[in-house]
Amino acid sequence: MKPARLTTVRLEKSADIMRLRDVTSALTSVLRFGTFEKTRTVTAVVEMGRNAIEHAKRGRASFSLTEVQGRQALGVTVVDQGHGIASEPLSDRKGAFLTGGVGPGLGLGLRGVQRIAEQFAIETGSEGTRIETAFLGAEPLLGSPELVAEATNALAGLNASDPAAALSEQNRALMESIADRDLLMKELHHRTGNNLSLIVALIRMSKNEAALDETKQVLAELETRVASLTKAHELMQRAATAGTVPAAELLQEVARNAERAFNTEDRQVEIRVECVPTDLDGRLAVDIGLIVGELITNAYKHAFVGREDGVITVRLTSKGHEGLELVVFDNGVGLPADAERPERSNSLGWKLIRTLTFTHNGMLTVDGKSGLHVHISLSPSDYGTA
Repeated sequence: MKPARLTTVRLEKSADIMRLRDVTSALTSVLRFGTFEKTRTVTAVVEMGRNAIEHAKRGRASFSLTEVQGRQALGVTVVDQGHGIASEPLSDRKGAFLTGGVGPGLGLGLRGVQRIAEQFAIETGSEGTRIETAFLGAEPLLGSPELVAEATNALAGLNASDPAAALSEQNRALMESIADRDLLMKELHHRTGNNLSLIVALIRMSKNEAALDETKQVLAELETRVASLTKAHELMQRAATAGTVPAAELLQEVARNAERAFNTEDRQVEIRVECVPTDLDGRLAVDIGLIVGELITNAYKHAFVGREDGVITVRLTSKGHEGLELVVFDNGVGLPADAERPERSNSLGWKLIRTLTFTHNGMLTVDGKSGLHVHISLSPSDYGTA
C-alpha cells in the first residue's frame, strides 16, 4: 500500500506541541487505536516534536496512512534542521537504523519512542535529522479507501473546533512558502549574475585585444549592456525583499561601467547620477539599466565629437502620485535642426529604448536644443516601493 499523506504540523514553539497532540489523538481514533495504544502513540509523537523544537528550534511532523505487515498503521515522520544526533549502535529491533550523526545521542526520550513504534528509523547529519516511525493499534484494521476520507474529516473537524490554530498553521505555511521562494530567487539571481560577470570579463578581454577601433566600439557597447544586467541580478540577490533593486546603486554601477568601457586618454566624460531613494521591481530595474546604458552609449558616440571632455547626467525623480521620471541628458552638441529624430531611429539602441519604454507604459520625449535631453515618464504601477 502506498502511504496516503494526511497533514503536516510545523514545530517552532510550545503551542505547536498542543496541535501535534490533538492531531495525533484524532488520527489514532480514526484508526481505532485502543486507549493504551493511543496514549503510547501520542506520548511518542509529542516526544519527537519536543526534541525537534528543543534541539533544532524548528521542524515539521508529517502524518500519513500507511501499512505495516499487512495492517493499517499511522506513519509519522519528523524532520528538523538541527546539528544531528551522535552516531551510536542501535538494536535491530523493528528495523531501526542510524546513519551519520554529530549531536548529543538519542537520549532516553527517543529510545522510548523506538520501543513504542512498530517501525523506527533515523537519518541524521550536520544538516538535520529525519525520524520515520509507524504505529499500530491493538486490533487489526483492514485497508479501506474510506479511512483516508474519515481521517480528512476528522482533521477538518479539529480545525473547525480551533479555527485560530488552523489559521495560524496556514499563515505559517504561507510564510514558509514565501521564504522558500525568496531563497530560490536569490540563488537564481546569484547564479545568473555569476554567469553574466564571466561574459563581461570575456568581452573586456576581447575588446582589449581588438585591433580595429570599430570592433572596440561594438564590444564596449555590448559590455555596457551586459554589465547593467549583471548589476541588476547582483542587487536582486542581495536585496532584503526578493525581486527588488535599489535604484541609486544600480544607476551608479551602470554609470561606472560605462566610464570604464568608453573613457580613453583622449576623452574623459563624467557621468553624474541623481536618484531618489527607491526600490525598483526586478524586471523594471533590468530594463531601466538597459535604457540608461543605451542612452549613455549614444551620448559617448555622438554628443562630444571633437571634444576631450563632457558631462552626462542621469536623473531619476519622483512625481508623487504621478510616478517616476527618468531623464538622461548631456552638455554635448545637441541635434542639428535637420537631423533625424533619434526616437524614430532604426538603430538597435533606439529600438531597444522604445521597446522597453513601451513595455512599461512609459512616455518618451526627446529635446535636442541644448545637448540631448531624453525624458521617460513611468506611472506609479510601473515601479516598486519608494
